[in-house]
Amino acid sequence: MSSKMNQKAQIKKSKTKRKMDKMDKAMNDVKKIGIVSCCLVAVLLVVSIFINPKESYAAGFLQQLPDSFTSGMSTSGRALISDIYLPNEFYGQTSSGERLSFIYCMDRRLGMIGNHNYVKGSSVKDQTTLTGSSDNRTSDYPGLIYILQNDEPTSDSSVNYYLTQLAVWWYIDRANGFSDTQNYTTYDLSSATTSEDGKFDGSNYKFYNNLSAADKQAIRADSTYGQIVVNLVEGAVANENSYLVNNGNQDVIVDTNSVTYTMTNDYVETSLIRPISSNSSFESYTVQINSSVGNVEIVDENDNPIASNSISANQGFKLRVPIADVQNENFKVNITIVGYFADLYDAFIYNPNPTYHEVQVGFTEDYTETDCTSSGNTVGENDEGERVCLVRTELQRALLGLIERPTTPLTIDLEAPTIPTPDTSSTSFLVYGIGTLIIIAGIVLIVVAKRPKNAKKK
Repeated sequence: MSSKMNQKAQIKKSKTKRKMDKMDKAMNDVKKIGIVSCCLVAVLLVVSIFINPKESYAAGFLQQLPDSFTSGMSTSGRALISDIYLPNEFYGQTSSGERLSFIYCMDRRLGMIGNHNYVKGSSVKDQTTLTGSSDNRTSDYPGLIYILQNDEPTSDSSVNYYLTQLAVWWYIDRANGFSDTQNYTTYDLSSATTSEDGKFDGSNYKFYNNLSAADKQAIRADSTYGQIVVNLVEGAVANENSYLVNNGNQDVIVDTNSVTYTMTNDYVETSLIRPISSNSSFESYTVQINSSVGNVEIVDENDNPIASNSISANQGFKLRVPIADVQNENFKVNITIVGYFADLYDAFIYNPNPTYHEVQVGFTEDYTETDCTSSGNTVGENDEGERVCLVRTELQRALLGLIERPTTPLTIDLEAPTIPTPDTSSTSFLVYGIGTLIIIAGIVLIVVAKRPKNAKKK
């Protein structure tokens, strides 16, 4: 009997040991998997850091614009519509290494190169003088903001760049007063011609209208992409005045003289405070309590506590403090209201610095100093002291958009009138006295009513 029990015990012990061994093996496997997984994640993180060390900004609008950037341009190109040829990409790079993708050019007749410095200039809403026009004509280009807001008409980013660049050039032609059916050899409208001969002087486009009449006709006739470009241009023209509307100053106003105070047995409370602004894009605001007498609470117009970090512009607020906190002094509070304004869009012109790209060309028997100067170029010397022709190519202005959500702070002081305390020299003394007597009488009656019936009389 004892032997059988020992065998059973040993069998049970053996099963238990096998279970423990299996558990230990499973735990070791889990540990190994965990270690391998962590190593893989670490490797991926390191690889990602080296592959993408700087963030790339997409086309359209940025939250903040750089003061300058260095241009870059792809060597390959395409002509999706007719023979209008463009590089696949023109982009910028900031001094800190951020890449600004898809920056658009504004002057097709001028040069377009990489590795050149561009400096932030005026807004497209500002008037720009059309240099060289006999009457010093000016123009603004607010519709470019519309084009940048709608610069992703397809799912292919490189196609979007091509189509948006065409729309930018075409809209600028419209804003400059150029007819879609004419070509212009200066900014003067009187220089209009219907001729397309010699549209390109060598590799340079020569007309002051960015797209020739034939280019625009070809775009309209293109069944794949043409209507997209036309819609961008027509939308820019139709909406340009909306970007010139003065929305008002970015201000926040509170009339502190109209604030009143309510006092109850529990708290002191302000009347409804509703900040306003002369700017129609005023969207929301926050309330920050800087200092106060008492523990101030922020409530809505229905007396419900509200979060002070985001209050809609069409909603007011009240300040409330327990009356016990201000019993011996006035209710005082200093607050800062920060107004937030809806997304405001703008676009800025970046000017090449210098405005030209210089190429040194050596003189030969077939190309003399006279040939150089007669072509409008200048004669200079290269680093070796040799006389060369300095061929200067003017460069296009560049376009970059900004989206911002500006804020404006307003700090105000509020102070309630002195809270009255009970006046013992007036009728209030009688009221308090009568109330005290009534309370004492009530206590006596309760004591008498509770007296035992068998109590002995003295």
